[in-house]
Amino acid sequence: MSRYRLALAVAGTFALAGCASTPEDPNAPQACITIDNTQGGGAAGRISLIKDGREGLAPGEITELNQFRGERIRLGQVSMGRTMRQCIRRSALVGNYRVVVEGGSSDTIDPANNQNQAPLLFSEIFRLNPGDEVEWNVRLNRIRFTTGGN
Repeated sequence: MSRYRLALAVAGTFALAGCASTPEDPNAPQACITIDNTQGGGAAGRISLIKDGREGLAPGEITELNQFRGERIRLGQVSMGRTMRQCIRRSALVGNYRVVVEGGSSDTIDPANNQNQAPLLFSEIFRLNPGDEVEWNVRLNRIRFTTGGN
């Protein structure tokens, strides 16, 4: 029985490793996001694109917290004085999104300085469609579509 479990565990590990290394589908719809932090709107942080988790909910189920429960797509990091551009491909790309900047991890938070959680800075909600080129100015907190868009 233990050999069977070992073989199953090894097979499962290889299957998961294969899934994790699968490249994005080159035929999937693409959209590009530019984060403009050149004017010093915020400190360095992890940048994510979060799909609005309220889509598809009944009116009675919608709360403000639902908006941060959707799919999270990690874009990278951008420090003050820099610009970052990231293109994403997803088969289910169409939807309402926000760009979110998250501060340092809990390892760098000092409770003695009243730093109890990582700060969040987030954009307004915008509709993302295939082919869109979106720019978020961090200091002005303004979304601008450079091509496509609404």
